[in-house]
Parts: sequence; structure tokens; C-alpha cells
Amino acid sequence: MTEQPSASRARPDRPDRPDRPDGPGWVSVDPSEDEQRRPPLTRPRIVRTALRLVDEKGLPALTMRALAQQLKVSPMALYNHVHDKEELIDLMIDLMLGEVDRSPVPGDWVTQLRVLTCSYHQALSAHPALARRYSSQVRIGPHGLLIMERAIGLLLGAGLSPAAAADAFFALFTYTVGFHQLGQIRRVSDPKRQDETGYYVALPAEQIPAVMTLAPHMSGVRQDGQFEYGLDTLLAGIKATLTQGSPPRPSTDKTEAHGG
Repeated sequence: MTEQPSASRARPDRPDRPDRPDGPGWVSVDPSEDEQRRPPLTRPRIVRTALRLVDEKGLPALTMRALAQQLKVSPMALYNHVHDKEELIDLMIDLMLGEVDRSPVPGDWVTQLRVLTCSYHQALSAHPALARRYSSQVRIGPHGLLIMERAIGLLLGAGLSPAAAADAFFALFTYTVGFHQLGQIRRVSDPKRQDETGYYVALPAEQIPAVMTLAPHMSGVRQDGQFEYGLDTLLAGIKATLTQGSPPRPSTDKTEAHGG
């Protein structure tokens, strides 16, 4: 006669174990019930998880081991889908750029370019740690190329020459990406007034009167409307080149630059 599980073997002293039934705990023959089924490991899942990790903990926290722990896989399993960490970062950046809205909107080319650039700025703002990495040695992915195509198409459609459109594009690109390279300006303690801190205590106020005049408007960076002010100034300058003509580009010929 086979021995049956006995209810008397239950653990009444462990009421904190809700997973332990009151009666016999029969076990199914189906081993798939031993654990919940995990989604398959894919490149999109790896990249999306890595992006969330960097958003929450910063880029230094991104290691293949830490990412594998998030995904509950071995680190070596990741290399079946991404070549190395550098490729992973390229993929993350292009995924970030996929958030940029490239849809046409009503209005002239200036309005459409402004909306596009503001969406670009918002995508970078949503991922500050990755945005700071964006400016160095990044391979251009499909989303990045589509943003370029949209912006350059608007500039060419406005009537700018290819050279002027290239200059205008790079001005907008470096302004937008460069805006996100700015860190927060640290306050410095004034040794004479330990109860207060300020941004400009490195010199006496009388030596920097112009700075002190603007001090109430310069407390930190990324204030509301600050990005848009610079963008509108750039767009106004680009628009002016259509009526006034592009300024002559500085010569890049070294012999001419040295007068010989």
C-alpha cells in the first residue's frame, strides 16, 4: 500500500506561508508549472531593458552582468544578440531617437522645423544620461537618419542651397545636442557667510557687475523657455539667409589661410 500525503504533516506553526495549502499538496507531473514562463530573449527586449536601466540608474550602471541580472539570463546569453556594450549603446540611442515625432504639421517650413526640433529636444530630455553620451562616436541608425532626412528636406524645400542647408542643419543639431551636455552649475559656499550659498562667490560682486545684474535670471540651466529661445533665434537667422543671402564661409584651405 502506497503512503498517502498526510494533512497531519502540515506546518501550522508557519501561517506566513500562504503558498502551503492546508490539505495535501499534490504535485503535477507537468514540469512547466515549476516556474512562470519568461518571454524569449531578443535584441529588442535587451535594448529596451538596457534603456530602462540607464534611465533609472545612469550610464555607469550599465554592465552586461547587471543587464543580464535584470533579464534573468546569463551574461553570455546577451552576446548572442549584441556584439558588445558599444553596439548596445548605439542601439539604445537609436531607440531613443525613435521617440522623435517626424509627422508633418500645419504651417510653413520654420514652424515644421521648430516642432521637429522641439520633439528631438523632448526625446533627449526624457533620457538625460544617454543624451550626454549621444554626442561622441555614435553610429547613425535608422531613426537618426529619418530625423536627418526630415530636417534637411525642410531646409532644402525652403530654398536653401545644399551648402547652406548643411550649415543650418549642423547649427540646429549642435545646439540641440549640446544643450543636453550642460550639467547643473554647483552652488559654492561662501566662507564668510556659512548660512548662504551662491553661484558667483568666487569673485567679489564689484568685479562682476554685469554678471550680478543678470544673476536673478541665471540661476542654473534648463529653465522653462530657455531652449526655445535659442531655437527661435537660430531659426530666425536661418530664415534671414533666404532673403539676405548666406554669409561667405571661412576658407578651409591652409595655404590660403596662411597667405601663401
